[in-house]
Amino acid sequence: MAFYIGLFRRGLAPAVPGASIANLYQEFERGTFAMYITGPWQLGEFSRRLSPAMQSAWDTAPLPGPDGPGVSVAGGSSLVVFRGSPHPAAAWKLIEFLSRPDQQLRFYHLTGDLPARIEAWSDTALTTDPHLRAFEQQLHRVEPTPKVPEWEQISVKLQDRVESVVLGSTPPDSALAALDRDVDAMLEKRRWMLARRHEPAAAAR
Repeated sequence: MAFYIGLFRRGLAPAVPGASIANLYQEFERGTFAMYITGPWQLGEFSRRLSPAMQSAWDTAPLPGPDGPGVSVAGGSSLVVFRGSPHPAAAWKLIEFLSRPDQQLRFYHLTGDLPARIEAWSDTALTTDPHLRAFEQQLHRVEPTPKVPEWEQISVKLQDRVESVVLGSTPPDSALAALDRDVDAMLEKRRWMLARRHEPAAAAR
């Protein structure tokens, strides 16, 4: 938190509410901020929304870390088989098919979504685009987000609490303590459900 807030205190990032950036691409072109962390879905948006003069004036880079290359989150869409699926074998075959490198490449050509399979990245459609190179490198350094349904709520609350510090209305320690209480309350029902799951069968009856 101290490192992140320091970026704003040192004037390296604008201390403004997130909602005040009405047009991300317009403000980026104006120089309101010189870089920001985002994902590969923005590549198409940059080509459509930035002016022709800006098309050759930006680039991508892997996330840096305090001691070298940094770690990103494994985002995108997930393929799952529900526990109660009436056709789990067929569903798993579909996932295997969609996960094949050739199908991931086909999906990329159809939608622009980048492949999750490392093997697919040897295709010239990907190797010849310099903006994609950073995402290939980052794909080797990813971690999944916590596997709890409340994660999106927690993420939004984290942004809210951090923004209150950036704007100067809350001291960092107070914001972190409040965030801890927020997350604790969000996970209360989950702890209750897990506790009941591990109760002896007799007690559950």
